[in-house]
Amino acid sequence: MRIEELSDRISSYVVEILKENGIEELFPPQESALPYIFNRDNLILSLPTAAGKTLIAELAMISEVLRGGKCLYITPLRALANEKFESFRKWEKIGVYIGISTGDYESVDSHLAEADIVVTTAEKADSLLRNRAFWLRDITCLVVDEIHLIDSEDRGHTLEILITKMRRMKQNLWILGLSATAPNVSEIADWLDAKFIQSSWRPVPLYYGILCEGTVEIYRDGEVYRAKKSFEEVVEECVSEGNGVLVFESTRKSAESLAERLSEISGRYCQGKDLAEEILAENDGEMSKKLAKCIKKGSAFHHAGLLSGQRRIVEEAFRNGDVRILVATPTLAAGVNLPAKRVLIRSIYRYDGYSKRIKVSEFKQMAGRAGRPGMDEIGEAIVVASKKDKDIVLKSYIEGEPERIISKLGVESKLRFHCLSLICDGFATDIKSLKEFFNSTLFAKQSDIHDFELERAIKQLENWEMVEIGNKIVPKKLGVIVSKLYIDPLTGFIFYDTTRKFESLSELSALHLICRTPDMERLSLRRDDDWVDDLAFKIRKELTYYPSEGSIDYEWFLLEVKTALCLRDWINEVDENEICEKYSIAPGDLRRLVETAEWLSHALSRIAGEFGKSVPRLETRIRYGVKEELLDLVSIRNIGRVRARKLYNAGIRSKEDIIANKSKIKKILGQKIAEKVLRELDSLKS
Repeated sequence: MRIEELSDRISSYVVEILKENGIEELFPPQESALPYIFNRDNLILSLPTAAGKTLIAELAMISEVLRGGKCLYITPLRALANEKFESFRKWEKIGVYIGISTGDYESVDSHLAEADIVVTTAEKADSLLRNRAFWLRDITCLVVDEIHLIDSEDRGHTLEILITKMRRMKQNLWILGLSATAPNVSEIADWLDAKFIQSSWRPVPLYYGILCEGTVEIYRDGEVYRAKKSFEEVVEECVSEGNGVLVFESTRKSAESLAERLSEISGRYCQGKDLAEEILAENDGEMSKKLAKCIKKGSAFHHAGLLSGQRRIVEEAFRNGDVRILVATPTLAAGVNLPAKRVLIRSIYRYDGYSKRIKVSEFKQMAGRAGRPGMDEIGEAIVVASKKDKDIVLKSYIEGEPERIISKLGVESKLRFHCLSLICDGFATDIKSLKEFFNSTLFAKQSDIHDFELERAIKQLENWEMVEIGNKIVPKKLGVIVSKLYIDPLTGFIFYDTTRKFESLSELSALHLICRTPDMERLSLRRDDDWVDDLAFKIRKELTYYPSEGSIDYEWFLLEVKTALCLRDWINEVDENEICEKYSIAPGDLRRLVETAEWLSHALSRIAGEFGKSVPRLETRIRYGVKEELLDLVSIRNIGRVRARKLYNAGIRSKEDIIANKSKIKKILGQKIAEKVLRELDSLKS
């Protein structure tokens, strides 16, 4: 179907924007979806990667906006939210205001009341509901990207509850779910009173292959094509033709070493752009130097240990061809859009304390990256397999179906987390209304929810002084605060209970308290981490508890202490690379810890303050990684912890000092950075 045919149904201006973005015709599944979109039917689109689900969502949202509605677009990750936000901004040409909300969990982002389309994550949207963001009442269309991630252990429960809350809040809410292929999409559609379209159609045909013991077999249209090739030859064949190769490795270490090895191949066929300065501006540690060296030869690695800025550089370089070989861990498969002519999957196993086979859905997600629409005639996904696993790969993965989407709501801690918000937000006032709410979830369609499970969750909340049980279940002050802060009720209770017992907390004891909570990610212990045990004993009087050495939770306690010590080094300006080496982590890991600790430090201060207790205000110090004396300087854009310390040591200790010493700061910071800082200060004055 030619795109011009939409002019009568939606708007000629919409058609012009689509044409400007290279869209001339609709794919068959997109055309099939149009009657449902124009009829405003709830719809689940289950299509492979790159089959055009997002365009249908955009047409639906623009149609709704033109009808006077307001849309909420949910993505699983913040990186994806940013990507979609930038993509949707093309509609601003016709007066559609696009907004994004991914930040502070306690904010309501009132400015988004003016937005026609708001892009966010499920967690942020749920937090907005808890904090009574008034503009959510105006939402008339909910688009859920990757709705199959209801099956996710980590975030599926929040997505399911969010959808259920939104449906109960807005009776005529229009829902559009975008999904990868799954065998029980009809079950999801039934839950949402939706129609569904399920198709295996792809704009670029995908062919699978297996590389086993030096022979590659490609399965194509009922035929098997065999050739003697090593892994390196399979990579080089594609790169030599000017195409990109995406390789999935199971661990970070393997991804880095393989990218280094394959850079010798990419270096023969392309002169990679020298992005070393950009990579090292983010961080100049050993891992970053390794990445910069690889990129210069046209290869790169991508994993969660990189800083977000470095990941963006790598992604852009791969998209524009400056990087021909990208070796990534599987986290990329569910993330940003990075297709390649050929995808190589190095293993069907993951190590998670023990070796286990990956899910078929994860495999399909990785394989689905093969084939670039508009650039490739075909895409190839090749699995590296041992002789004993070859049959498993063929039958279970290549020919197999992804797993059913199963609700992950039935875990006690998750039920407790959501029960508190339902009571605080007025969705439920007793066990009966709680049960009624949960009866409208996917979980209730797939399993039985027993009253005793809800009663146990509520009883625990009562024990923690978050609700009061009488004829009605009434939220108490602590419960309301904890729900709005978007923390686990157990985290809230630990903060509340500990601050009641201690007259005051030191810097270290506050950090240790944060690291005791279930919301905080903890560092692992290494073989050579005996120093943590020794130091924990020496500082035991500063910690919020110290178990006996033989107790069952002693090793867990050491993880908490190690994480707290890492954060203490950060806020006391220990060099970032030194911290990473000492604690055996990557810069991306450190920043992730810092982000979570900042959020929890804010929560601790809020809870303590509400009940008349005082705790060290570490939130801003954690954000910037500085001692208190630098807080004024780091609040200025383009002045981070390192530059702030240089200025401070040179006697420049405030915004006023900077303005009074312009020539001096140019020598300390360099001409370009100094000019940016001065412009920033001028804009603040005006």
